[in-house]
Amino acid sequence: MITVSPHPTELFGMRASVNGLAVFLDNFAIIGLAKGDRDRRRRFIATLNRGVDVLFSVSNAAELSGPQGYSFITIREFLDEIGTHWFPVEFDPYECIKREQQPQGLPFFCERLLKTFTAERLRRSPEIKIADLPASLPSDFFRLGLFMDWLAPQRDDIVDGKHQMGLRLRCEIMAHWAEHRKNPGWLDAKLPELPFTVDRPATYVYGNLLRLLVREAKGRTIMPNDGIDFGQAVIGTAYASVATLDKHWKQRVETILPMPNKLARIYYQPELDKMVRDIERSLDNASLERGRALCSFT
Repeated sequence: MITVSPHPTELFGMRASVNGLAVFLDNFAIIGLAKGDRDRRRRFIATLNRGVDVLFSVSNAAELSGPQGYSFITIREFLDEIGTHWFPVEFDPYECIKREQQPQGLPFFCERLLKTFTAERLRRSPEIKIADLPASLPSDFFRLGLFMDWLAPQRDDIVDGKHQMGLRLRCEIMAHWAEHRKNPGWLDAKLPELPFTVDRPATYVYGNLLRLLVREAKGRTIMPNDGIDFGQAVIGTAYASVATLDKHWKQRVETILPMPNKLARIYYQPELDKMVRDIERSLDNASLERGRALCSFT
């Protein structure tokens, strides 16, 4: 959830917190939940009021603003149903890894983007009294549909940023592959397999997933979308409780990060029904445990 609080030196302070389960939805999942089975959509939205927050990346907005007509309207309505049960995440894993080295707040929270959105909305909303913040903000101020509307005109810049990430990943992987090809021991010496640490989950996922991609480089070409797909795999796996990735990235993540671990449980496109059922079951179990704890206390 996003909250605004008084700040001693700034106009307002931004905070983001995870109420319970954090869910990272890839675009196929957003489209599938929006346009697929209506009962599944209703059940997923119902989980948000029980302690689920959606992690939303600007990379989502770039592709979701592409569909036209009825398809776009359906997706937009679904995002409005998510309402304020979300917060923006960085789509560049490099930024998150840097923050993990000097922990302060949530390393995946894209505060600068949210502050820009808030400032522009305030300028266009004269009815909101700046002196009375945060009390004067309407309850739907941070509605996800409005945030996506604001991002839509920036689609070309976001697409270019995704392209640059792809180029950067390609250069990094091919440079590592060249060294690995010359010296098979180079990978273990320079990019050793990392152990999991609770305070640096993105560092762990990034390093081990990069090792896998270097080993794969001999038999495949790094594609333009691999940069953002890689970034989403890192951030979704590291910081969410539940994440959706396409089949190939799900397989990669599960290959290098054996269960059990403290990372996200990954679902791919045919598993959306299972994902919603598992979220519901997890919430039911958590509610039952709280009830037991309360009974024990009393």
